[in-house]
Amino acid sequence: MHRPSEFYSMLAPIYPLLIQQFADDYRLEQGIALDIGTGPGFLGTELAKITDMEIYFVDLSDKALLSARERFERSETDNKAAFVQADVRSLPFEDDFADFIMSRGSIWFWEEPEKGLAEIYRVLKPGGTAIVGGGLGRYIPSSMRQRLVTANRERMKKSGETRPRFEDFSRMIESALLDRAGVNSFRLISEDPEGKSGKWVEIQKKTKNGGGSL
Repeated sequence: MHRPSEFYSMLAPIYPLLIQQFADDYRLEQGIALDIGTGPGFLGTELAKITDMEIYFVDLSDKALLSARERFERSETDNKAAFVQADVRSLPFEDDFADFIMSRGSIWFWEEPEKGLAEIYRVLKPGGTAIVGGGLGRYIPSSMRQRLVTANRERMKKSGETRPRFEDFSRMIESALLDRAGVNSFRLISEDPEGKSGKWVEIQKKTKNGGGSL
């Protein structure tokens, strides 16, 4: 059995809350969902618990996918699921494949973000939504948010890990990067009014009649 890192375990309470937020925001019930950069599979598994969606767990790491598979099987959900080893820059799915795509905490590590975003947009169905970035979600209590944000900052300081501030993330997303990716409908989301934590880009693919939401 492969165990998640201490950091993943620390974040365990947020995953069901974040998935409930996504389900509420995007009216998720059925269809195909991709969890890109799934790691141990927390988000995809939580999505399976509250929807009838078919879940594709996608990661470059075979060890991560093994852990995700173990977690999903222990959940005893009835959803169809697949575990796909792939690079976000070259997703093995046809055009207009997925109704919903989520990727939490992985864009910071993509070698070519514009190619990853282009692929996500390519495989997203018209009328579908993709949410890419990182955060704790709106539904967690403020005391838990503060505790987890503080713990993460201390962890990153000790490890020497760095990630873009929200302002840098915003500039990256708002730059020609999204134009190069062919994305023409998106918005930036910050969970913190001061822009210090919770950074997401929400991408929608318009339908032929111009609609963009699920």
